[in-house]
Amino acid sequence: MLRCCAFLAALVLVCFTAFEAHADRRVALVIGNAEYRNIPALKNPDKDAQDVANTFRLAGFDVFVAKDLTKLQFEERFRNYLAAADGADLAVVYYSGHGFQIGGENFLIPVDASLKDAADIEVQAIKLDDVLEQLRSKAKIQVIILDACRNNPFPRQDYWLRDQLIVAGDAGLAQVKSSLNTLIAFATEPGAVAYDGRGALSPFSSAFSRHALAPNQEIRTVMAAVRRDVVKATNGKQVPWENSSLVDEVVLMRHDDAGGQEVTAKQKQPDPESGIHLTGAAEAIENRDISIPVGVGPVPLKLDFPSNDPAVSLKLASYPATGTLSLPDRTLSPDSSLMAGEVDNLRYEPQIGSAAPVQIGFQI
Repeated sequence: MLRCCAFLAALVLVCFTAFEAHADRRVALVIGNAEYRNIPALKNPDKDAQDVANTFRLAGFDVFVAKDLTKLQFEERFRNYLAAADGADLAVVYYSGHGFQIGGENFLIPVDASLKDAADIEVQAIKLDDVLEQLRSKAKIQVIILDACRNNPFPRQDYWLRDQLIVAGDAGLAQVKSSLNTLIAFATEPGAVAYDGRGALSPFSSAFSRHALAPNQEIRTVMAAVRRDVVKATNGKQVPWENSSLVDEVVLMRHDDAGGQEVTAKQKQPDPESGIHLTGAAEAIENRDISIPVGVGPVPLKLDFPSNDPAVSLKLASYPATGTLSLPDRTLSPDSSLMAGEVDNLRYEPQIGSAAPVQIGFQI
């Protein structure tokens, strides 16, 4: 675990435990479609996909990432993923991009789609039900996460789709009927529209990455926390939704505490109004526990260090006895200094085979 607390008045002490990934085989396909050629491009999906992919890697998943897929590329990548997912305990598909419902059926939109009317969607888009049906045949548990509830570009009128006369033009995505041991999460409620937000990430993917690594939290608990954050961030305009037929427990970040005590996680958005008080650093930092996996390379610590003065200089007062502490542009030594604005970019790579608590400290 990783715990932030204060030591004396001006020393921030960080302790964490590295652990080996769980033995279950878990796979995730993460897709971000942003650079659309014939319909409006989206600003967030590529960054959303990268952030969510990193989150699943930290949780010990085998991760497959794809961006800006044409229909043929989508089908090829999904076939390859199905081969990897065959026999998996848990298979996840995360999709960020355009997604529409036509007549109550949900479609994921490749970047080369040229949709002049709703009749084009059947041959140019990916039907969500087909994705789910194929995934069910491969993995014990299926989770589909859709940050794709954008405005439907088609006017509200009648179209023939297969052998049915349907009405196109409804907003968002439609509710999906799931089979046993399936969870389908939507960025917003059925029939509503999801927002890109003002930041680099969408409100939904940002909240998901923030909560998914909470140790030993069942996925429905994680999604409830995501829902609270998104509702707050959008002033109630967007309410994440999920359909679940899970009978088995799904925990994204497993962590066995050797002491047998329950591990808690507090992960919150940085508060830009907070500052470092040289005589009261303890009050400026909240306690938290974060799990650090072994064997996945440098792991961003995401300490959310509260500072409205990034130029404050910090001295490393305690350095990990094992593993490597670094910033994106340099490796840190026990004698290193850094600016307060760099703390949130700290990364730690545990030593292979280690599973003991490690601590670092900052002298303010």
